[in-house]
Amino acid sequence: MLSEPDNLSLSAPCHLEIFEGLAAAEPAWRALEADGATFTPYQRFDWVQALCAARGETRIVVAAIMAGSTVLALLPLALHTRLGLTMASMPGSDLGNSDFLIISPGAAGRLDAETLAAMIAALPRKIPGLDLVSFSHLPPAFAGIDNPLLALPHQPAADHFYIAPIGPGAESRLPKKRRVDIERGCRRLEETLGPVTLKRAATVAEVDAAHAAFLTHRNARFKEMGISNIFAEDYFVRFFRDTAIAGLGQDKPALCFDMLVVGEEIVATAVGTYTGTHYSQYINSNTDGPASKYNLVGLLLFKLMDRLVASGVTSLDMGVGDFAYKTAWADETLVHDAMVPLSRKGRLACMSLRALRQAKRMIKQNPALWALAKKVRGLKHRSGASGAAAND
Repeated sequence: MLSEPDNLSLSAPCHLEIFEGLAAAEPAWRALEADGATFTPYQRFDWVQALCAARGETRIVVAAIMAGSTVLALLPLALHTRLGLTMASMPGSDLGNSDFLIISPGAAGRLDAETLAAMIAALPRKIPGLDLVSFSHLPPAFAGIDNPLLALPHQPAADHFYIAPIGPGAESRLPKKRRVDIERGCRRLEETLGPVTLKRAATVAEVDAAHAAFLTHRNARFKEMGISNIFAEDYFVRFFRDTAIAGLGQDKPALCFDMLVVGEEIVATAVGTYTGTHYSQYINSNTDGPASKYNLVGLLLFKLMDRLVASGVTSLDMGVGDFAYKTAWADETLVHDAMVPLSRKGRLACMSLRALRQAKRMIKQNPALWALAKKVRGLKHRSGASGAAAND
């Protein structure tokens, strides 16, 4: 189905074709990746396939926006039905950091508002019973390409996205005092606890060691926050371990563990993913032990930045979630959620879901309300309730 783009096919009327399942879409998807398509790490085939396998996602379709015989873009969708409502969202959208199409080189200009609206409107004819399509954390642009999905009705997301270009001397964006503090902390760690090194897990044993340290760190952190450790859920454990092992030996894997090691102890970790020349730090962790009095995540990032630049990475993001330390390394960016109803049931649900998302943003962007929400969340957790978002 995939063919080389040409002027004739690119100017042909657009239509929609559907791949049933990831396996059916894999050849076209990987061909677009190899040709230099634009997509964030959370639309990388290896990431999506591994996450769907770990979560047991079985209802996956991939919509191909076509011009003649040429694929302009791919839109992967996970289908879920609840209370009689069938909703589609990008696989892992609730756990990822940015929704984006997989856009063929040179095709972005065809994906205007009219084309996107027509393609979304055509989905129920291809996917009977579909009521609603939902997108989360839509960045304004990625890799120099405006996000076509923002042509759909959208509203500000609850959290901001943190992204920045990087290059030689990228650490200079840090205030001089912070750089001095990080370097001083590194010296103190070496003097008191042993050599400080940054290592990427390069064997199965190192993946397991880094993963175990990450889970220990996160257990302590989430307990302090009063929420359950989502990363200790069985599917997340499988996803992280299996994907990291599958990426061993790759220069820019779909998932990797970087470890800050002091002496023989892993005191901080970063779980990251790549696409092209972009690195995304999905989540990090640090010990609450003796080394924690130093800025461990800052030191980890300080050392990691040099490695990323040396490997040809030209941009990075630190995902969604408003934490003060992120602003030292990346730029706060407004991202949006989008929702398109496709049936009467979808229209009714859409009004409620949009209101809920608006309320969530109001709470999370108001310090007093967010402090109260976290207090209530902690009380619920201690009384037996569970649940936490990956970007909390």
